Amino acid sequence: MIELISPVGYPRVEEQAQRRRLDTAVGRRVGYIWNQYQATRQFWPRLERALEDVARPTAVERAYKSNTWMPLEPAKFSALAGTIDYLVVGVGA
Repeated sequence: MIELISPVGYPRVEEQAQRRRLDTAVGRRVGYIWNQYQATRQFWPRLERALEDVARPTAVERAYKSNTWMPLEPAKFSALAGTIDYLVVGVGA
């Protein structure tokens, strides 16, 4: 559960979906959400390659955002979440 504190001091609680645990990431379907922030353009592709070398996913789905300040649209997130076993999310994505 994420607890958000309002500026007036009244907490607002938002529920999250039940998390599923993976025994292993090896051989699973992976998804990436990345905001393509300029400072991460050298790092992120290397991170993806390294994770794929280790985990050998059976499928890879990518959602690369065109901006750095908006979250991924809920419909795109839902579509992505329905096709993968785990998700790697970049900061601010």
